[in-house]
Amino acid sequence: MPGRPLRLAIASADKTVAQGLRTMLCGRSDRVVVVDDGPADVVLYDADRPVVEDVGALMERTGALGLAPLRDGVDQIVSLVEAAAGYGLAEPAGAALSEREEQVLALIAQGLTNQEIADRVFISINSVKTYIRSAYRKIGVSSRSQAVAWGLRKGVLPPPR
Repeated sequence: MPGRPLRLAIASADKTVAQGLRTMLCGRSDRVVVVDDGPADVVLYDADRPVVEDVGALMERTGALGLAPLRDGVDQIVSLVEAAAGYGLAEPAGAALSEREEQVLALIAQGLTNQEIADRVFISINSVKTYIRSAYRKIGVSSRSQAVAWGLRKGVLPPPR
């Protein structure tokens, strides 16, 4: 962790969301401070909503080192911000995947479709989708390719043959 709190830029088109995050994070000002203008270490974005400006452009403009998705509660957000900046925790709090979530991610990495995964592990396709959503939320990703990359980086998935 640097000698100062991490500077966080919030990328959200919804001013209420941005203000709410600012208020929630003010209790963690020893670790994270929200900046409106100027340099930032990390950009926090809401992957489920449109952003004010292109996230990549915002990172370039602020000089941010990392990108963190808006997920869960304040402690989770702070952990994701620290991980995105390369400081502190190697994993966001609560990122431990269940055995089934790891199994589903491994099958995704093999290129299987949701239906093929369901057939392979004898569960419904809706259960597969639930495990995928849960895993994505825990590891802070929003696509199959991001999930596979995360799994390879963290050693959760075997390397491709």
